[in-house]
Amino acid sequence: MRRSNYETTEQREIAQSRVGFHNDEIENMDRITSNRKISPLWLLIAVLGLIAALYFIGIHDRDHQVGVDSIPRMMARKMEVVSALRIKLLKSVEAEKSSVMADTDEASIALAEESLRTAEAGELDRQELAALIAKYPSGPEKDLLQEFDSCWREFRKIDQQVLEFAVQNTNLKAARLSFGAASTAMNEFGHALSELISDSAAGPVCRRLYDAHTAALRIQVLHAPHIASPDDHEMDGIEKVIRQNDAVVRRSLSEARLKLPPEKRLLLQKAEAAYDAFMEFTGRVLEWSRQNTNVKSFEISLNRKRKITAQCEDVLESLEDAVQSRTFKATR
Repeated sequence: MRRSNYETTEQREIAQSRVGFHNDEIENMDRITSNRKISPLWLLIAVLGLIAALYFIGIHDRDHQVGVDSIPRMMARKMEVVSALRIKLLKSVEAEKSSVMADTDEASIALAEESLRTAEAGELDRQELAALIAKYPSGPEKDLLQEFDSCWREFRKIDQQVLEFAVQNTNLKAARLSFGAASTAMNEFGHALSELISDSAAGPVCRRLYDAHTAALRIQVLHAPHIASPDDHEMDGIEKVIRQNDAVVRRSLSEARLKLPPEKRLLLQKAEAAYDAFMEFTGRVLEWSRQNTNVKSFEISLNRKRKITAQCEDVLESLEDAVQSRTFKATR
């Protein structure tokens, strides 16, 4: 009986130990399963922590290389260079426009050279600014500098075109010739015809002489619209009218010669010589006018140059704001 009770107690203890072992196994498996569920989250946190650490290490190394104490001075220098570049940009534009509007070749050339020198000085500022941004960069500053570089290249390309046209001054030369030597030759032609018309012996040919003088004056009047015209088709039309009036002048003088007495033909030769000189000057006026360098430089200056200048100014203003924002943070 006692043995039977002992065996029953022993069997109960063995059963309980087996149940406990089984429960331990279940708990271990639950922990393993839980760890497997949690491990991706901890892995993500670890990766993000590593990235953040590397970022701050990079910031520290950059600031250490630059020198923490020198950062405010560097940012201040950036501000100075951006401001200087804006000033040189505007001074170059001012000199360029003065070159376009100059009334002498000497003044136009001098002002064009001044504009180019100022732009070259601005290029040095741009290079220094690029070096400063590369040494202590930021995303916005790098993007804005790249945008300005593109704008600045186009600005200087247009500048070269404007100044190349401006210093040639072909429209200005044509106008001077028209109102100068060509006008003098026309006056001599008119005086010679007046002498013939006032002579009673030339009475029968007065109409022919009047026709010649009127047609010649029409040619002279057409100089100005040809010089001012920016359109090749319009200039073609003006030149056609000039040729038509030239034909009238020469035909009228030829008919007058046939009716003049021999002693008056010398005076007619004087008139013909003056008219030939006038037409030679007219040819040079039309040739210079055709090149249209003043008209082209003025058109480029008012349109393309003005637009690219405004674009460059806007980018520099944004860049100045970006540098100023970082300067404030660096000095806090």
